[in-house]
Amino acid sequence: MRRFRFRLQPLVRLRSQLERNARRELATAMAAVNQVEQQQAAAAQGLRECADQAAGADAVGMLARSLEVGLRRHKWRLDKQLAVAERGLTKAQGDYAQRARDLKVLQQLRDKRRDEWRLEVQRAEQAELDELSRLQRGIQVGGED
Repeated sequence: MRRFRFRLQPLVRLRSQLERNARRELATAMAAVNQVEQQQAAAAQGLRECADQAAGADAVGMLARSLEVGLRRHKWRLDKQLAVAERGLTKAQGDYAQRARDLKVLQQLRDKRRDEWRLEVQRAEQAELDELSRLQRGIQVGGED
């Protein structure tokens, strides 16, 4: 019995590699968004602490107000970074979804071709068995004379 060969197997390998790369890029984009969100949470916590300390009129209060201004600027920059990271994540999600669809289509085509090949092989084996059976009957009929 001959082996199954899918003519587009090199394309399947290429699409599989592209899908893996897209999945890796998606994970990187998700990590970038997560990192900025963590930094935003830390900045928000710092702002809350500064707001608590800024109520005083002493040196600590003045320092806390100054830090609060700096933390607000930092948070503003983080907001911009998050927007950029989220755009990258959206792009990576779309790219991954497209690569996964492309690969799935080729895999489905390969599976269909493999099923057709199996059916063809089974038909050929059955035809061979039928021929052997006819030959066997011919020998038995011929031998009874």
